[in-house]
Formats: sequence, structure tokens, C-alpha cells
Amino acid sequence: MASRESVYSFCADHASNDSSTRHHLLQAFHDREKVGSTQIAEHVVMPHIESDQLDQSQIIVIRPAEPILWEAGIEKIQLVIVLLLKRNESAAIKRELIRFTRTLADEDHLNELIETEEEEAFKNKIIPNREESQ
Repeated sequence: MASRESVYSFCADHASNDSSTRHHLLQAFHDREKVGSTQIAEHVVMPHIESDQLDQSQIIVIRPAEPILWEAGIEKIQLVIVLLLKRNESAAIKRELIRFTRTLADEDHLNELIETEEEEAFKNKIIPNREESQ
């Protein structure tokens, strides 16, 4: 993926097979961008939307092959963490999402994620205690 648009298209396609729903999700991403930046650290963005068009909440993690120019002033993006939240999601799922996003507040943790090249090691770092939750 080479651009913000390609990331948004990928996520919308992943979330739904319905073209109307995909269009709605793309619009939701653009509307969210108007509210403010989704950059959470240098080289990391976290676009997030809530929609009643989603059947389930999801986290999509993208590590582009080459850094992405996200927008003017936000460049060299190496990690994209997309949160798709189903409207009226259960409290338990919301708690898990909050727990997950809190791990992203640690800049050292984010740098580890960016620098980790091996897929299994990356999965273990992005989802702490992953073995326990499976």
C-alpha cells in the first residue's frame, strides 16, 4: 500500500463485500480525518471509525513495504493501526480495545513494533499475552 487512500480502500474492502457499505466506510474515514490528525507517534497513524454499517469490530494492522506519505506534514508512516468499531459494541469488546490502545501510548513499544521484522515476533508484541487470549 502506497497511500492513505489505498489503506482506507483495503480496510473498507476487508470489512465488507457490499459496495454501499464500503463507500460509507470510506466516507467515515474521510470525515474522521476532518476532525483531526490520526497520527499517534512519529511514523505511526491510528485511523479509527465507529459505524453501524460494521458487522463486527476489528483491528487491522498494516506495515507497508515502503513508508507512506499520509498527508502534508505526516510522512514516512511505517505502521498503520486501524480500529473499526461497530456502533453499540459490547462493553467487553470496548474494554479490550481500550486495553489494546493503551499499549500504544508507550513510544518505546511503538518503536519495537516498527523495528520488529519477524511476523510471529511482531504478533506477540502487538498483542501482549496473545497466547493467553487464544
